Amino acid sequence: MLSLEEKVDLAEREGDLQDVSELIVELYEQNDDNALDLCIKLAMCEYGGHTYKSDFQNIAALGVLHWNLKGLRKLGEVTISNSSYRAINNVTRLLSHISSKTLALFPLSHIRCANVVMLDVFSEKYKTSEWITVAKEVLIDVVKSVETDEKFPIGITVNMGFSTSENATEHIFAALIARWFNLSSSGIKQFSDLLTAKGRYEIDYHNFLASNPYILEPFHAQIWSKPRFGEELVPDFLIRSMDNSYTVVEIERPDVPILTKAGELSAQTTHAKRQALDFRTWVLKSGHYAAQRFPGIYNPYCLVVIGRESELNEMQIERLKQENESTQGILKIVGFDWLLSRVKSTLDNMINYGFDRQNFQETVKE
Repeated sequence: MLSLEEKVDLAEREGDLQDVSELIVELYEQNDDNALDLCIKLAMCEYGGHTYKSDFQNIAALGVLHWNLKGLRKLGEVTISNSSYRAINNVTRLLSHISSKTLALFPLSHIRCANVVMLDVFSEKYKTSEWITVAKEVLIDVVKSVETDEKFPIGITVNMGFSTSENATEHIFAALIARWFNLSSSGIKQFSDLLTAKGRYEIDYHNFLASNPYILEPFHAQIWSKPRFGEELVPDFLIRSMDNSYTVVEIERPDVPILTKAGELSAQTTHAKRQALDFRTWVLKSGHYAAQRFPGIYNPYCLVVIGRESELNEMQIERLKQENESTQGILKIVGFDWLLSRVKSTLDNMINYGFDRQNFQETVKE
C-alpha cells in the first residue's frame, strides 16, 4: 500500500480531479501537520503542466481550510517561500474571497468534489471576524512579500481583472496599497523583536528603520537616511509627509533612559533634542538653499526617538507629557515602543476598516 507521501507524488504526475479530491479527503482523515503540509504541496505543484492544473491547485488550496486558521497562515507562508506565479494568483484570490465574505464565489467552491463538499464553504463560519482578520493579515503579508521586484506584481494584479467578486477585488486593491507603503505584520514583528534584543548598537536600529521607513512614518512621501545639512550637520532621518510637511528625526537606542528618576531629561535625551533643534535652525536659516535640496521644506518638526515609554512610571509619564507640550508642537520626544504602537495601530486599522468602502459610507451617514 502506498503511503500518503507517495500518493501525493503520484498525483503530481497522473490522475484526475476526483482522484486528487479523494486524496485530500484522506489527508483530512490523518488530520495532522504532515497532512496539512501535503495538502499545501498539492496546492503548489504543477501537475506535469496539466491543462486544468489550476482546478487541481484550487481544490487543494480550499482543502487547507480543513485545518482552520492554522492552515490559512501556513498556506500564506508557503506561498511566500514558493513564490510561483500560479501559487500567488490562486492563494491571493482565495484569501481575498475569505476576507470579503465571498468564499462561496471562489472558483470551484460549487464543484461536487468530495473534499470541497466536506468543507461547507457556504457556512457562516468563514464569515466570522476571526477568519476575516486572519485572511486580511495573511493577504497583506503575501502581497507584500512576493514578486518584490515588480511594481505591479502580475500574479496579484491579474485577480483584479478576473475576480468573480467585486468585493474581493477591492480587498486585493487594499492589500496592494499596504504593499506600496510596505506595511506588514511580519515586518512589525521583526521590529518588535529588535527592540527586545540585547547588545545592539544604534546603527542596528538606524539600519532597520532605513530599510523599513513605514515604521517612522506609515504614509510618508519620502524619507532620507543621513541627509546632509550643509557641511557638518547630518540628522538620522528626514521625513517628507504626504501633506509636504517635514520632520527631522534623531534616534538613540531603546535601552537608553528618556528621563532620570527625578523626572528630568536624561543627558542622552537632552543631547538628541539639542541636535534636532540645531538641524531645524539650519533649515530656517538656509531658506532657499535648503528648499532646493529638499523641495518645499520650511519650518520642519523635530522627532527624538529614544528609550521605551513603557518603562516610565506615572510621574515620568506626566513629565514627558509636559516636556512635549512645552515645545508647542515643534519637537516631540517618544520611545521606540511609541513607534511600534503607532505602526501596529495603522496596520490594525487598515485590516479592520481600510478594506471596505462601506465603512467610510457608514461613517458619512452618521
